[in-house]
Amino acid sequence: MPVKESKKVPMDPQKVERIMSVSLTEFAHHGYQGTKTDNIAKQANVSKGIIFRYYGNKVQLYLATIKFATEHITNVADYSVWQNAHDLDEMIVNVTKYKIQLQLQFPDEFKILLDAYAGVGDAPAALRQKAAKFYANETNDNLNTLVEPVLNRLPVRSDIDRQTIQNLMVAVFNQVGLETKAFMKQHPDADLTDFDEIINHVRQYMDILEHGFLTA
Repeated sequence: MPVKESKKVPMDPQKVERIMSVSLTEFAHHGYQGTKTDNIAKQANVSKGIIFRYYGNKVQLYLATIKFATEHITNVADYSVWQNAHDLDEMIVNVTKYKIQLQLQFPDEFKILLDAYAGVGDAPAALRQKAAKFYANETNDNLNTLVEPVLNRLPVRSDIDRQTIQNLMVAVFNQVGLETKAFMKQHPDADLTDFDEIINHVRQYMDILEHGFLTA
């Protein structure tokens, strides 16, 4: 089904907040196919017409919900967990522990975002691709902000361009994304506590990036 851009219409902020909060819970617990806009309208105390006036269709409602979940986690996240690490390995360990804590605190947000990141779930293929692209863009946009303070503390060779390092890190995280997608397709109900093997891979990638792969 084609993805249409919804027209801009005046929105009541309180109604939007209620719709997004209910949509987050419904999509996280029932998936795309199992979520009914009738139920969202009823629980959000708005008419079904308001939902379609605001978002155009269910596809746009789902994408708006992913954006809502992303903004919520972004607003509550403590970025010092990334930025205060002394090296890349410490950053990965700290971030992993912290993300598990956040997932326990915000399970619905992480469920819908993990599905979007991995491109899994029961949404139409075109929508899964669009959701995954949005999440990837958000992640890559934040990467430099999160990693730059750590790189500034490392004895980086003067002949290496900083942008080259950041490009390599993006490539590493893209590889991690591929591994995550493959894992999620085999284990669709997995959460962050099940990602030990992938986390170990990330640590190895970062170790090689930081120290190379040749013996002294």
